Amino acid sequence: MTQLNALFALISRNLRLARRRIDLLIQTMAVPVVVLGLASIIFGASDAWPIAVIDESDSADSRSLIRTLDVTQGATGPYFDTITTDADVAEGMLRDGRLHAIVTIPPDFAETQRILTSTYNINTDAMKNVRLRLTTTANLYDDLSHLTGVSASTIKEQRTDVTRTAFMGGSAVILALLLGAALISANLYAVETEHRTRKEIALTPVGTHLAAAGAAIAGWMLSLVAAIPTVLLALAFGTRIAPLDLMQAALIVVPAGVACAGLGVLAAVGLHTHRLIQPVMIMLALGSYFASGGFIPVSGLPPLARTVAEWWPPTYVFEWANPVLHGFAAGPSALSVAAVLTAAAVTVGAAMWAARQDYRRSHAQGQ
Repeated sequence: MTQLNALFALISRNLRLARRRIDLLIQTMAVPVVVLGLASIIFGASDAWPIAVIDESDSADSRSLIRTLDVTQGATGPYFDTITTDADVAEGMLRDGRLHAIVTIPPDFAETQRILTSTYNINTDAMKNVRLRLTTTANLYDDLSHLTGVSASTIKEQRTDVTRTAFMGGSAVILALLLGAALISANLYAVETEHRTRKEIALTPVGTHLAAAGAAIAGWMLSLVAAIPTVLLALAFGTRIAPLDLMQAALIVVPAGVACAGLGVLAAVGLHTHRLIQPVMIMLALGSYFASGGFIPVSGLPPLARTVAEWWPPTYVFEWANPVLHGFAAGPSALSVAAVLTAAAVTVGAAMWAARQDYRRSHAQGQ
């Protein structure tokens, strides 16, 4: 009972400390918000690409193709926005980066059914989108012109597909909870080192390992508060989660947050100061979001990133939680829940052991 009372006292003290030192929470709040905001603005919207259409054929077929370009669209809006039909103006705009592409319909289009395209700043990812949009237009043109007896249709996994911004929003909330638990716990423990209040704990009859447990639990609790701005931004960007899906995803995310809190204390034991702790954890969090299934599922990553993701623990949190969060899985598997619960117990236990060793070293050095 004495140990439990001491633990509650440490948690209460850490919560009061965080209330006085709001700077310990600011970065934790800001990083996921900035990540989600930039990712959604830059990558989230499927906007209409500015293009030029040069009709050198001036035939019924070419005019039909132009109409098809105007009506081709995806789930979030039109694919193309025709800015100009003047070849000279289009060339200049393409060179200046003001057009995605120039679509040239050659004079023999009615016979060959071929078009020419020029694009700006070719790279692999951009070319995948070029092919997707132009292939969609070509299929629609063939269908409207009755040039083929084969039509393509997309069967979605759900009746209403999850937009990219909704997916990124859910992942950003997970990031906020994991980063918050790790960084706040590390900051709370580091305060002991930087301000020498650890002497008070070292002199108490209860174990010094409780300093780690108190920082980890308080950090996890505060991560729920620190995630609120990210939750609000995710809602603004269209993320909607059913209550049952949220509760089931929590079976993965909550113990994963506890595990991250333990890892945060371990990092603080090794790094000691905020100047080292914060940049290291923030960079790891950013890498985890973009290369471990937060930005897009791991299956959509390049081969090297997939190889790294296989052994990077946050990958499994995103890959196990996101399908449940968005309703694509009935619930987490028993194995995944057992894995994160085990990780939470192991990391918090390791943090408590490391804290005890840390205090012993400090005592031996006369601090």
